[in-house]
Amino acid sequence: MAIDFRIRDFFYPISILKLRSVLEQTQWMPLEELRAYQERKLASVLRQAYCHVPYYRETFQRLGLRPSDIRYIDDLKKLPLLGRETVRKRGASLRADNARRFHPRIYKTSGTSGQSLEFCLDKGANTLEFVYYWRHWGWAGFRLGDPFAELGSQYFLARKKLDNALYSWQPYLRRLMLNGSQVSHDLVEGMARAIRRYRPKFLKGMASTLYYFALCLKEAGIDDLSFKAVFSTGETFMPQYRTMVEGVFKGPVLDSYGHMERTVAISQCLEGGYHINSDYGIMELDHAEASAREKTIRGNVVGTSLYNLSMPFIRYDVGDHAEIFLDKRSCPCGRTLPLAKTIHGRREDTVVTPDGRFITSMFLLPDLIEGIHFVQFIQESKTRLCINLVPGEAWNGGKEGKLCLYTRKLVGPDMKIRIRSVTPGDLLRDAPGKYRTVISQVKASG
Repeated sequence: MAIDFRIRDFFYPISILKLRSVLEQTQWMPLEELRAYQERKLASVLRQAYCHVPYYRETFQRLGLRPSDIRYIDDLKKLPLLGRETVRKRGASLRADNARRFHPRIYKTSGTSGQSLEFCLDKGANTLEFVYYWRHWGWAGFRLGDPFAELGSQYFLARKKLDNALYSWQPYLRRLMLNGSQVSHDLVEGMARAIRRYRPKFLKGMASTLYYFALCLKEAGIDDLSFKAVFSTGETFMPQYRTMVEGVFKGPVLDSYGHMERTVAISQCLEGGYHINSDYGIMELDHAEASAREKTIRGNVVGTSLYNLSMPFIRYDVGDHAEIFLDKRSCPCGRTLPLAKTIHGRREDTVVTPDGRFITSMFLLPDLIEGIHFVQFIQESKTRLCINLVPGEAWNGGKEGKLCLYTRKLVGPDMKIRIRSVTPGDLLRDAPGKYRTVISQVKASG
Protein backbone atom coordinates (compact mmCIF):
# COMPACT_ATOMS: atom_id res chain seq x y z
CA MET A 1 0.00 0.00 0.00
CA ALA A 2 2.74 2.39 -0.87
CA ILE A 3 1.41 5.91 -1.28
CA ASP A 4 3.09 9.29 -1.33
CA PHE A 5 0.68 11.01 1.07
CA ARG A 6 -0.78 14.29 -0.21
CA ILE A 7 -2.82 16.09 2.39
CA ARG A 8 -5.18 17.60 -0.21
CA ASP A 9 -6.38 14.10 -1.12
CA PHE A 10 -7.66 13.62 2.41
CA PHE A 11 -8.77 17.11 3.35
CA TYR A 12 -12.45 16.41 4.03
CA PRO A 13 -12.69 17.17 7.77
CA ILE A 14 -16.49 17.00 8.11
CA SER A 15 -16.75 13.75 6.16
CA ILE A 16 -13.85 12.30 8.14
CA LEU A 17 -15.42 13.14 11.50
CA LYS A 18 -18.78 11.68 10.44
CA LEU A 19 -17.27 8.42 9.22
CA ARG A 20 -15.04 8.26 12.27
CA SER A 21 -18.16 8.31 14.45
CA VAL A 22 -19.71 5.49 12.40
CA LEU A 23 -16.63 3.26 12.35
CA GLU A 24 -16.10 3.69 16.07
CA GLN A 25 -19.48 1.98 16.49
CA THR A 26 -19.33 -0.67 13.77
CA GLN A 27 -16.24 -2.35 15.23
CA TRP A 28 -18.34 -3.38 18.26
CA MET A 29 -21.58 -4.24 16.43
CA PRO A 30 -23.14 -7.71 16.64
CA LEU A 31 -22.31 -9.63 13.47
CA GLU A 32 -25.90 -9.47 12.20
CA GLU A 33 -25.92 -5.68 12.43
CA LEU A 34 -22.47 -5.45 10.85
CA ARG A 35 -23.60 -7.58 7.92
CA ALA A 36 -26.71 -5.41 7.51
CA TYR A 37 -24.43 -2.34 7.40
CA GLN A 38 -22.33 -3.98 4.68
CA GLU A 39 -25.39 -4.85 2.63
CA ARG A 40 -26.78 -1.30 2.83
CA LYS A 41 -23.47 0.08 1.56
CA LEU A 42 -23.32 -2.65 -1.09
CA ALA A 43 -26.79 -1.74 -2.38
CA SER A 44 -25.61 1.84 -2.99
CA VAL A 45 -22.50 0.64 -4.82
CA LEU A 46 -24.53 -1.73 -7.03
CA ARG A 47 -27.02 0.99 -7.96
CA GLN A 48 -24.19 3.34 -8.86
CA ALA A 49 -22.44 0.62 -10.89
CA TYR A 50 -25.57 -0.34 -12.81
CA CYS A 51 -26.69 3.22 -13.58
CA HIS A 52 -23.37 4.95 -14.21
CA VAL A 53 -20.55 2.45 -14.92
CA PRO A 54 -20.60 1.09 -18.51
CA TYR A 55 -18.65 -2.09 -17.71
CA TYR A 56 -21.04 -3.16 -14.96
CA ARG A 57 -24.15 -2.13 -16.88
CA GLU A 58 -23.01 -4.40 -19.72
CA THR A 59 -22.22 -7.19 -17.25
CA PHE A 60 -25.60 -6.98 -15.51
CA GLN A 61 -27.48 -6.92 -18.82
CA ARG A 62 -25.49 -9.82 -20.25
CA LEU A 63 -26.36 -11.93 -17.20
CA GLY A 64 -29.98 -10.78 -17.07
CA LEU A 65 -29.51 -9.24 -13.63
CA ARG A 66 -30.52 -6.04 -11.89
CA PRO A 67 -29.09 -4.60 -8.67
CA SER A 68 -32.18 -5.78 -6.77
CA ASP A 69 -31.16 -9.38 -7.60
CA ILE A 70 -28.15 -9.00 -5.30
CA ARG A 71 -29.65 -8.34 -1.90
CA TYR A 72 -27.22 -10.27 0.27
CA ILE A 73 -23.46 -10.72 0.32
CA ASP A 74 -23.76 -14.33 -0.81
CA ASP A 75 -25.59 -13.10 -3.92
CA LEU A 76 -22.38 -11.45 -5.13
CA LYS A 77 -21.37 -14.81 -6.55
CA LYS A 78 -23.87 -14.17 -9.35
CA LEU A 79 -21.33 -11.68 -10.73
CA PRO A 80 -17.99 -12.62 -12.35
CA LEU A 81 -14.62 -11.82 -10.83
CA LEU A 82 -12.87 -8.60 -11.88
CA GLY A 83 -9.18 -9.20 -12.65
CA ARG A 84 -6.27 -6.79 -12.91
CA GLU A 85 -5.96 -7.42 -16.64
CA THR A 86 -9.60 -6.40 -17.15
CA VAL A 87 -8.96 -3.20 -15.19
CA ARG A 88 -6.00 -2.50 -17.46
CA LYS A 89 -7.87 -3.13 -20.69
CA ARG A 90 -11.29 -1.78 -19.71
CA GLY A 91 -10.25 0.99 -17.34
CA ALA A 92 -12.22 3.73 -19.11
CA SER A 93 -15.46 1.72 -19.03
CA LEU A 94 -14.97 1.01 -15.31
CA ARG A 95 -15.09 4.71 -14.47
CA ALA A 96 -18.49 6.15 -13.65
CA ASP A 97 -19.95 8.67 -16.10
CA ASN A 98 -20.80 10.87 -13.09
CA ALA A 99 -17.39 10.39 -11.43
CA ARG A 100 -16.68 14.13 -11.18
CA ARG A 101 -19.31 14.61 -8.48
CA PHE A 102 -17.24 12.35 -6.19
CA HIS A 103 -13.96 14.31 -6.64
CA PRO A 104 -11.86 11.49 -8.11
CA ARG A 105 -8.10 11.43 -8.51
CA ILE A 106 -6.09 9.05 -10.66
CA TYR A 107 -3.70 6.73 -8.84
CA LYS A 108 -1.16 4.29 -10.15
CA THR A 109 0.27 1.28 -8.40
CA SER A 110 2.02 -1.98 -9.07
CA GLY A 111 1.76 -3.28 -5.53
CA THR A 112 4.22 -6.13 -5.07
CA SER A 113 3.02 -7.78 -8.27
CA GLY A 114 5.25 -5.66 -10.53
CA GLN A 115 2.44 -4.87 -12.98
CA SER A 116 1.34 -1.27 -13.26
CA LEU A 117 -2.35 -0.47 -12.72
CA GLU A 118 -4.19 2.86 -13.02
CA PHE A 119 -7.52 3.62 -11.37
CA CYS A 120 -9.57 6.32 -9.65
CA LEU A 121 -10.06 6.86 -5.94
CA ASP A 122 -12.52 9.48 -4.78
CA LYS A 123 -13.50 11.51 -1.75
CA GLY A 124 -15.33 8.60 -0.15
CA ALA A 125 -12.43 6.19 -0.65
CA ASN A 126 -9.83 8.64 0.70
CA THR A 127 -12.04 9.55 3.66
CA LEU A 128 -12.36 5.84 4.42
CA GLU A 129 -8.61 5.30 4.21
CA PHE A 130 -7.88 8.15 6.61
CA VAL A 131 -10.46 6.96 9.13
CA TYR A 132 -9.39 3.32 8.82
CA TYR A 133 -5.78 4.17 9.71
CA TRP A 134 -6.92 6.56 12.43
CA ARG A 135 -8.96 3.77 14.01
CA HIS A 136 -6.32 1.06 13.64
CA TRP A 137 -3.53 3.22 15.04
CA GLY A 138 -5.90 4.32 17.76
CA TRP A 139 -6.02 0.73 18.99
CA ALA A 140 -2.40 1.31 20.08
CA GLY A 141 -3.10 4.71 21.62
CA PHE A 142 -2.38 6.99 18.66
CA ARG A 143 -4.10 10.39 18.65
CA LEU A 144 -4.23 12.85 15.78
CA GLY A 145 -1.27 15.18 16.12
CA ASP A 146 1.05 12.60 17.66
CA PRO A 147 4.43 12.64 15.88
CA PHE A 148 5.28 9.43 14.03
CA ALA A 149 8.06 8.06 11.84
CA GLU A 150 7.69 6.21 8.56
CA LEU A 151 10.26 4.05 6.79
CA GLY A 152 9.79 4.32 3.03
CA SER A 153 11.46 4.91 -0.33
CA GLN A 154 8.83 6.34 -2.66
CA TYR A 155 8.77 9.76 -0.97
CA PHE A 156 12.53 10.16 -1.58
CA LEU A 157 12.55 8.68 -5.08
CA ALA A 158 9.98 11.24 -6.20
CA ARG A 159 12.07 14.19 -4.94
CA LYS A 160 15.41 14.62 -6.66
CA LYS A 161 16.86 16.88 -3.99
CA LEU A 162 16.23 14.15 -1.40
CA ASP A 163 17.78 11.29 -3.41
CA ASN A 164 20.35 10.35 -0.79
CA ALA A 165 18.80 12.01 2.25
CA LEU A 166 18.52 9.85 5.35
CA TYR A 167 15.35 11.55 6.51
CA SER A 168 12.92 14.42 6.00
CA TRP A 169 10.74 16.05 8.66
CA GLN A 170 7.22 17.17 7.66
CA PRO A 171 6.06 19.52 10.41
CA TYR A 172 2.52 19.96 9.08
CA LEU A 173 1.96 16.20 9.24
CA ARG A 174 4.15 15.64 12.30
CA ARG A 175 5.78 12.87 10.25
CA LEU A 176 9.46 11.93 10.15
CA MET A 177 10.18 10.22 6.84
CA LEU A 178 13.12 7.79 7.05
CA ASN A 179 14.68 6.71 3.77
CA GLY A 180 14.15 2.95 3.56
CA SER A 181 16.63 2.64 0.68
CA GLN A 182 19.41 3.98 2.94
CA VAL A 183 19.05 1.37 5.69
CA SER A 184 22.55 0.01 6.36
CA HIS A 185 24.96 -0.59 9.21
CA ASP A 186 26.95 2.52 8.22
CA LEU A 187 24.02 4.95 7.98
CA VAL A 188 21.71 3.82 10.74
CA GLU A 189 23.24 6.13 13.35
CA GLY A 190 22.13 9.17 11.31
CA MET A 191 18.55 7.88 11.30
CA ALA A 192 18.76 7.24 15.03
CA ARG A 193 19.82 10.86 15.61
CA ALA A 194 16.76 12.06 13.68
CA ILE A 195 14.49 9.89 15.83
CA ARG A 196 16.06 11.30 18.99
CA ARG A 197 15.61 14.84 17.66
CA TYR A 198 11.95 14.63 16.57
CA ARG A 199 10.85 12.03 19.15
CA PRO A 200 8.13 10.21 17.16
CA LYS A 201 5.85 8.03 19.27
CA PHE A 202 5.04 5.47 16.57
CA LEU A 203 6.82 3.87 13.62
CA LYS A 204 5.36 2.59 10.34
CA GLY A 205 6.96 0.60 7.55
CA MET A 206 7.06 -2.54 5.44
CA ALA A 207 7.80 -5.70 7.41
CA SER A 208 11.18 -6.50 5.90
CA THR A 209 12.35 -2.86 6.00
CA LEU A 210 11.42 -2.66 9.69
CA TYR A 211 13.29 -5.89 10.31
CA TYR A 212 16.52 -4.78 8.64
CA PHE A 213 16.33 -1.38 10.28
CA ALA A 214 16.00 -3.04 13.67
CA LEU A 215 18.81 -5.49 12.83
CA CYS A 216 21.18 -2.68 11.86
CA LEU A 217 20.37 -0.76 15.05
CA LYS A 218 20.99 -3.84 17.17
CA GLU A 219 24.31 -4.64 15.50
CA ALA A 220 25.37 -0.99 15.89
CA GLY A 221 24.67 -1.21 19.62
CA ILE A 222 21.92 1.44 19.49
CA ASP A 223 19.39 0.51 22.17
CA ASP A 224 17.89 3.81 23.32
CA LEU A 225 15.04 4.03 20.76
CA SER A 226 11.51 2.99 21.60
CA PHE A 227 7.99 3.39 20.21
CA LYS A 228 4.56 2.94 21.72
CA ALA A 229 3.77 0.72 18.74
CA VAL A 230 5.15 -0.25 15.34
CA PHE A 231 2.74 -0.55 12.39
CA SER A 232 3.64 -3.00 9.65
CA THR A 233 2.19 -3.03 6.12
CA GLY A 234 2.78 -4.56 2.72
CA GLU A 235 4.25 -7.98 3.50
CA THR A 236 3.77 -11.07 5.63
CA PHE A 237 5.22 -10.30 9.05
CA MET A 238 7.22 -13.41 9.83
CA PRO A 239 7.84 -14.50 13.46
CA GLN A 240 11.57 -13.71 13.31
CA TYR A 241 10.73 -10.20 12.07
CA ARG A 242 8.41 -9.65 15.01
CA THR A 243 10.94 -10.90 17.57
CA MET A 244 13.61 -8.57 16.24
CA VAL A 245 11.43 -5.46 15.82
CA GLU A 246 9.63 -5.73 19.15
CA GLY A 247 12.91 -6.46 20.93
CA VAL A 248 14.76 -3.47 19.48
CA PHE A 249 11.91 -0.93 19.67
CA LYS A 250 10.42 -2.14 22.95
CA GLY A 251 6.86 -1.88 21.69
CA PRO A 252 4.24 -4.13 20.10
CA VAL A 253 3.94 -4.66 16.36
CA LEU A 254 0.46 -4.18 14.89
CA ASP A 255 0.46 -5.75 11.47
CA SER A 256 -2.00 -4.92 8.69
CA TYR A 257 -2.94 -5.99 5.19
CA GLY A 258 -4.44 -3.88 2.44
CA HIS A 259 -3.97 -2.71 -1.11
CA MET A 260 -4.22 0.55 -3.01
CA GLU A 261 -7.46 -0.42 -4.75
CA ARG A 262 -9.09 -0.37 -1.28
CA THR A 263 -11.49 -3.28 -1.23
CA VAL A 264 -10.08 -5.33 1.66
CA ALA A 265 -8.35 -4.36 4.89
CA ILE A 266 -7.18 -6.61 7.72
CA SER A 267 -5.56 -5.17 10.84
CA GLN A 268 -4.08 -6.59 14.01
CA CYS A 269 -5.11 -5.50 17.49
CA LEU A 270 -3.01 -5.45 20.66
CA GLU A 271 -4.35 -8.90 21.58
CA GLY A 272 -2.85 -10.30 18.39
CA GLY A 273 -6.10 -10.88 16.49
CA TYR A 274 -6.15 -10.15 12.74
CA HIS A 275 -9.49 -8.40 12.23
CA ILE A 276 -11.20 -8.34 8.84
CA ASN A 277 -12.55 -4.80 8.55
CA SER A 278 -16.02 -5.68 7.26
CA ASP A 279 -17.06 -2.03 7.47
CA TYR A 280 -14.22 -1.15 5.03
CA GLY A 281 -15.09 -3.60 2.24
CA ILE A 282 -16.43 -7.07 1.56
CA MET A 283 -13.93 -9.94 1.50
CA GLU A 284 -14.66 -13.28 -0.13
CA LEU A 285 -12.44 -16.32 -0.66
CA ASP A 286 -12.53 -17.78 -4.17
CA HIS A 287 -11.46 -21.37 -4.89
CA ALA A 288 -11.58 -21.90 -1.14
CA GLU A 289 -10.35 -25.15 0.40
CA ALA A 290 -11.15 -26.22 3.94
CA SER A 291 -8.64 -27.88 6.27
CA ALA A 292 -10.34 -29.95 8.95
CA ARG A 293 -7.03 -30.40 10.76
CA GLU A 294 -6.28 -26.67 10.88
CA LYS A 295 -9.97 -25.72 11.18
CA THR A 296 -9.45 -23.06 8.52
CA ILE A 297 -10.49 -22.14 4.98
CA ARG A 298 -7.86 -20.90 2.54
CA GLY A 299 -8.51 -19.27 -0.81
CA ASN A 300 -7.91 -16.36 -3.16
CA VAL A 301 -8.79 -12.95 -1.74
CA VAL A 302 -11.68 -11.26 -3.55
CA GLY A 303 -12.76 -7.77 -2.47
CA THR A 304 -15.65 -5.41 -3.11
CA SER A 305 -15.33 -1.70 -2.38
CA LEU A 306 -18.08 -0.04 -0.36
CA TYR A 307 -17.03 3.61 -0.66
CA ASN A 308 -15.34 4.31 -4.00
CA LEU A 309 -18.23 5.36 -6.24
CA SER A 310 -16.15 6.96 -9.01
CA MET A 311 -14.68 3.57 -9.98
CA PRO A 312 -16.19 0.80 -7.87
CA PHE A 313 -14.42 -2.55 -7.82
CA ILE A 314 -16.91 -5.39 -7.40
CA ARG A 315 -15.58 -8.91 -6.77
CA TYR A 316 -12.02 -7.78 -7.48
CA ASP A 317 -9.41 -10.56 -7.57
CA VAL A 318 -6.74 -9.04 -5.33
CA GLY A 319 -4.14 -11.67 -6.23
CA ASP A 320 -3.29 -12.84 -2.71
CA HIS A 321 -4.26 -15.77 -0.55
CA ALA A 322 -5.85 -15.63 2.90
CA GLU A 323 -6.73 -18.16 5.55
CA ILE A 324 -9.70 -17.65 7.85
CA PHE A 325 -11.15 -19.72 10.67
CA LEU A 326 -13.97 -22.18 10.00
CA ASP A 327 -15.66 -21.39 13.29
CA LYS A 328 -16.72 -18.00 14.60
CA ARG A 329 -14.08 -16.84 17.05
CA SER A 330 -14.08 -13.94 19.44
CA CYS A 331 -11.08 -11.77 20.21
CA PRO A 332 -10.12 -10.81 23.77
CA CYS A 333 -10.14 -7.17 22.64
CA GLY A 334 -13.94 -7.40 22.38
CA ARG A 335 -14.22 -6.20 18.78
CA THR A 336 -16.71 -8.14 16.70
CA LEU A 337 -14.91 -7.65 13.39
CA PRO A 338 -14.29 -11.21 12.06
CA LEU A 339 -10.88 -12.81 12.53
CA ALA A 340 -8.48 -14.11 9.89
CA LYS A 341 -5.68 -16.53 10.62
CA THR A 342 -3.11 -15.21 8.16
CA ILE A 343 -2.40 -13.69 4.75
CA HIS A 344 -0.20 -15.66 2.36
CA GLY A 345 1.81 -14.58 -0.65
CA ARG A 346 2.91 -11.01 0.13
CA ARG A 347 6.59 -11.51 1.07
CA GLU A 348 9.21 -10.23 -1.39
CA ASP A 349 12.90 -11.04 -1.53
CA THR A 350 15.40 -8.39 -0.55
CA VAL A 351 18.17 -6.87 -2.70
CA VAL A 352 21.43 -6.55 -0.78
CA THR A 353 23.58 -3.74 -2.18
CA PRO A 354 27.40 -3.85 -2.43
CA ASP A 355 27.61 -1.21 0.31
CA GLY A 356 25.55 -3.32 2.68
CA ARG A 357 22.08 -1.77 2.44
CA PHE A 358 18.90 -3.84 2.32
CA ILE A 359 16.41 -2.76 -0.39
CA THR A 360 12.86 -4.01 0.08
CA SER A 361 11.02 -1.53 -2.14
CA MET A 362 12.05 -2.42 -5.69
CA PHE A 363 8.38 -3.02 -6.52
CA LEU A 364 7.81 0.76 -6.40
CA LEU A 365 9.81 1.48 -9.55
CA PRO A 366 7.15 0.58 -12.19
CA ASP A 367 4.93 3.29 -10.69
CA LEU A 368 7.49 5.94 -11.63
CA ILE A 369 7.97 5.07 -15.32
CA GLU A 370 5.34 4.77 -18.05
CA GLY A 371 5.40 1.96 -20.56
CA ILE A 372 6.31 -0.94 -18.26
CA HIS A 373 3.92 -3.86 -18.52
CA PHE A 374 5.83 -6.01 -16.04
CA VAL A 375 9.25 -5.94 -14.42
CA GLN A 376 11.19 -8.53 -12.48
CA PHE A 377 14.43 -7.83 -10.58
CA ILE A 378 16.82 -10.77 -10.26
CA GLN A 379 19.89 -10.28 -8.08
CA GLU A 380 22.48 -12.67 -9.48
CA SER A 381 25.32 -11.75 -7.12
CA LYS A 382 26.26 -9.06 -4.63
CA THR A 383 27.22 -6.77 -7.54
CA ARG A 384 24.96 -7.92 -10.41
CA LEU A 385 21.28 -7.15 -10.89
CA CYS A 386 19.33 -8.32 -13.93
CA ILE A 387 16.04 -6.57 -14.77
CA ASN A 388 13.63 -8.62 -16.88
CA LEU A 389 11.27 -6.15 -18.51
CA VAL A 390 8.06 -6.82 -20.42
CA PRO A 391 7.61 -3.55 -22.37
CA GLY A 392 4.23 -1.95 -22.99
CA GLU A 393 3.17 0.15 -25.96
CA ALA A 394 4.59 3.38 -24.52
CA TRP A 395 8.04 1.90 -23.82
CA ASN A 396 11.08 3.32 -25.62
CA GLY A 397 14.84 3.43 -25.30
CA GLY A 398 14.83 6.69 -23.37
CA LYS A 399 12.73 5.12 -20.65
CA GLU A 400 15.26 2.32 -20.28
CA GLY A 401 17.72 4.96 -19.12
CA LYS A 402 15.16 6.29 -16.66
CA LEU A 403 14.56 2.80 -15.25
CA CYS A 404 18.29 2.33 -14.84
CA LEU A 405 18.58 5.73 -13.14
CA TYR A 406 15.82 5.05 -10.61
CA THR A 407 17.18 1.56 -9.93
CA ARG A 408 20.62 3.07 -9.38
CA LYS A 409 19.15 5.50 -6.84
CA LEU A 410 18.07 2.51 -4.78
CA VAL A 411 20.95 0.07 -5.22
CA GLY A 412 23.86 2.54 -5.47
CA PRO A 413 26.71 3.13 -7.96
CA ASP A 414 28.54 -0.18 -7.49
CA MET A 415 25.79 -2.50 -8.68
CA LYS A 416 26.07 -3.66 -12.30
CA ILE A 417 22.61 -3.36 -13.86
CA ARG A 418 21.51 -5.28 -16.95
CA ILE A 419 18.09 -4.71 -18.52
CA ARG A 420 16.59 -7.40 -20.76
CA SER A 421 13.38 -7.11 -22.79
CA VAL A 422 11.47 -10.36 -22.38
CA THR A 423 8.03 -11.85 -22.97
CA PRO A 424 5.66 -12.78 -20.12
CA GLY A 425 6.56 -16.44 -20.69
CA ASP A 426 10.19 -15.69 -19.79
CA LEU A 427 9.34 -14.40 -16.32
CA LEU A 428 9.92 -16.60 -13.30
CA ARG A 429 7.07 -17.72 -11.04
CA ASP A 430 6.94 -19.22 -7.57
CA ALA A 431 5.38 -22.59 -6.73
CA PRO A 432 1.76 -21.34 -6.60
CA GLY A 433 2.30 -19.79 -10.05
CA LYS A 434 2.51 -16.18 -8.90
CA TYR A 435 5.02 -13.82 -10.49
CA ARG A 436 7.61 -12.49 -8.08
CA THR A 437 8.94 -8.96 -8.52
CA VAL A 438 12.25 -9.58 -6.73
CA ILE A 439 14.23 -12.81 -6.83
CA SER A 440 17.52 -12.75 -4.95
CA GLN A 441 20.26 -15.34 -5.10
CA VAL A 442 22.16 -13.47 -2.38
CA LYS A 443 21.38 -14.32 1.21
CA ALA A 444 20.62 -11.31 3.38
CA SER A 445 22.51 -11.63 6.66
CA GLY A 446 20.65 -11.68 9.94
